[in-house]
Amino acid sequence: MAGRYDTTDRQQRLTIKDSSTEHYDALLHLADVILQLAGELDYLTAPTLCETVAHLMAAGHRHLFLDLSAITWCDNASLYTLLGIRTALQHADGTLTVTATSPAIRQALTRTGLRLGT
Repeated sequence: MAGRYDTTDRQQRLTIKDSSTEHYDALLHLADVILQLAGELDYLTAPTLCETVAHLMAAGHRHLFLDLSAITWCDNASLYTLLGIRTALQHADGTLTVTATSPAIRQALTRTGLRLGT
């Protein structure tokens, strides 16, 4: 069953799957929406993520979980996009939580000197 917020970028390099209704019952009390991202997250595909988050926020969602375990490439611009999404959610009294990362995400974090919050 497709999730309410499933989408793919125009180049079909990034898939965003709304996993809020499957396998995450224990997390749903903490998050409004749980998104699984797969593929490449870069300056060409990040706008698709931003549009999805803007749509979620316009619908009243303020607490977002991202599963990044299936990301195969992440550039520096995309990390800063994630920081921007976190800031936007915080300004709306919301939260962004990364529930899982891939080696590509961890490599991008190392390249930039950024760390995941603890």
